[in-house]
Amino acid sequence: MPQSLLTLCLILAVTLEMRGPITSVGPLANLLTTELSLTANQYGLVASLPIIAFGLFSFIAPAAVRRFSLISAVSLFLISLAIGGFLRSIPDYGPLLAGTFMVGTGIAALNVLMPVVIKTWFTTGVRRLLGIYTGFVGLSGAIGALSAYPLASMTDLTQAPFILWAVFGIVVLVAWIGLTHAARSSAQPLLRASGLYRHPGAWAMTGVMGLQSLLIYTVAAWLPPYLESQGVSATMAGTALALYLFAGLPASIFTEHFIRLCRKEWLAEALMSLSYLLGLYCWTQGGLWIYVGSILAGAPQGSMLSTAFILMAEKTRSNAALLGLSAMTQGIGYLGAGLGPIIFASLLTNGWTLALWFVAFIIALWAAVGFIASRFPTIGK
Repeated sequence: MPQSLLTLCLILAVTLEMRGPITSVGPLANLLTTELSLTANQYGLVASLPIIAFGLFSFIAPAAVRRFSLISAVSLFLISLAIGGFLRSIPDYGPLLAGTFMVGTGIAALNVLMPVVIKTWFTTGVRRLLGIYTGFVGLSGAIGALSAYPLASMTDLTQAPFILWAVFGIVVLVAWIGLTHAARSSAQPLLRASGLYRHPGAWAMTGVMGLQSLLIYTVAAWLPPYLESQGVSATMAGTALALYLFAGLPASIFTEHFIRLCRKEWLAEALMSLSYLLGLYCWTQGGLWIYVGSILAGAPQGSMLSTAFILMAEKTRSNAALLGLSAMTQGIGYLGAGLGPIIFASLLTNGWTLALWFVAFIIALWAAVGFIASRFPTIGK
């Protein structure tokens, strides 16, 4: 594919399908638990399944690329995403679990593949484009969170948001197949990267990706139920979650500039974590403070993901190394992150306090691991 505005639009269209199907679940938590008679642990499993799938199926993305090509692999996982979306439209716990797992599988591979698509198709401005890509990941999540409850209410159908995302997935799949058809014959194979699991820097970057993922999916799953338990309406809770995700959009795009402004990466990472902690505190204060908290926590959340992708692009010498590192960091990182909503749920036996302290600890730990990751040399040949 040549570098063009159309190419970028196609990449961003795929990106818009990569979070909304997941973040649409949180605002529907009470509706789903009531309609399907779910326990807190059953809902926690639904919330965690996509992240668990992110971990398990991130590892198959490089193999799919070597078997089918980069372009065809993206098509394959867009199909999985769409089928899973339609399965979730069935109002039963079994199809909800199966569909959610398929949605997670599709997004898992796309998480690994799309940064490689960007670095492969664009030879200049990769850091800036990764920031835009990360911003659209956040935008997708914000749209999912903001639209879920109103759609369900307007249609009197809890599964309406799931159906809408599945239809959009079909549209994106058709556009991807049509616009990349000519590029398939000229696609170059990517070789296997070796030695990643022996490189301490790769493990540090896995921590950077995993901890930020644990944060965003724990918050996306449990922020609306927490706020509603404190007397906030479902609409306000959904808006707070959407604002949290929207705030990450501009922040992720300007992460590179922010790091340069701070001059020291460790200082930038420390300020991100401090802002996040302040946001967490504001959420506990209720009223309009929940919106302040969403901005203070959402902005660094977006920057954390951009930081992870920028580190991966800068610390790899080839597209093959980036593909392998992307699979490793997101595969292992998301497997750990998938435990986040489950751990949070398990800490709710005596109220919300201990669970919130768990989130605060992860925020501080991310800054420490980010500092370590930035100190290692490049990876690959």
